[in-house]
Amino acid sequence: MNVKKALVGSFPKNPKLGKVISWYNMGKIDKEKLEKYINENVKKLFELAGDVKLDYTTNGLFRWDDVIDVTFGFISGGEKGPLQRFFDNNFYYRQPVIKEKINLKTREENLFLQDLESSRKIKEELSLSSKLKAVIPGPLTYYVLSDNRYYKNPIDLMIDYASAVNSLSQELSNVVDAIEIHEPAIFSSNIKRDALEKLPEIYKTMFDNVKIEKHLMTYFEINNLKRLDILFSLPVDYFGIDVIENLKKLGRVYTYFPSRKVYLGILNARNTKMEKISTIIRVYNSVKRKGVSDLIIGNNTLFDFIPEVVVVKKLKLLKKLEKVESNE
Repeated sequence: MNVKKALVGSFPKNPKLGKVISWYNMGKIDKEKLEKYINENVKKLFELAGDVKLDYTTNGLFRWDDVIDVTFGFISGGEKGPLQRFFDNNFYYRQPVIKEKINLKTREENLFLQDLESSRKIKEELSLSSKLKAVIPGPLTYYVLSDNRYYKNPIDLMIDYASAVNSLSQELSNVVDAIEIHEPAIFSSNIKRDALEKLPEIYKTMFDNVKIEKHLMTYFEINNLKRLDILFSLPVDYFGIDVIENLKKLGRVYTYFPSRKVYLGILNARNTKMEKISTIIRVYNSVKRKGVSDLIIGNNTLFDFIPEVVVVKKLKLLKKLEKVESNE
């Protein structure tokens, strides 16, 4: 079994990109200049992915403020509301205010799809071998982080969101190689039981007849180990676990690993301290012995919390895993 390497979620925006986006929003530059600078950043990220030999990469989400912001690019029904704290982090997102039925935007309006199509062209121009992933919030997380003013039953909100993602996934089938679903809310407290119990059915709706790979990302500490039953019942290809936040609970999590494909978030995206390659190798070998059918290693959550220069160093640590593979 060969370990695979991946970038999960966003890549830090450098200060210049932040200024360019602000200039565009204020009308100081046109869309052509904005697109040019975004594409330059995507190209730079893809060159890094090639250097590190990542098996999977996102396009960095440079166009979007956060992982929830991407939904304004592909679905209608929600308006941008106030800034809210992203779970218990010192990170804020623009809350969707749901005022109408959730639907997939038309191709002409779908900026999310257009963004990925542009990234795909850059990937092909560079002959990058890394597989490209689209990043979306999961239906439970989208519901939890939204201000619902339309749906009487939150299950209906999640079903409509899942249906929109299903249609989006069909359109993405020739653009990306995988869909990366961020579902940290699955381990949150105060989640209603019926929402959790319906989640496998909702995921089935979301990915019915979707042929591209599905990578499910969770982060934060697993406070309720019973939720693992629900997590590992979802119809996805890879199951992601935040190793950093759950080192003392991995023994319990390991029981779900045999014959499954697993993603391990082992690079800490919440602080600048560099990981020891020996720790990464130890966890890798430990998981390998649990009988997983495939393994991906990368960052444990979004890379919005630390500087770009540190992120580059952390990703380059993964290059050292090639020596581990070659010595097996």
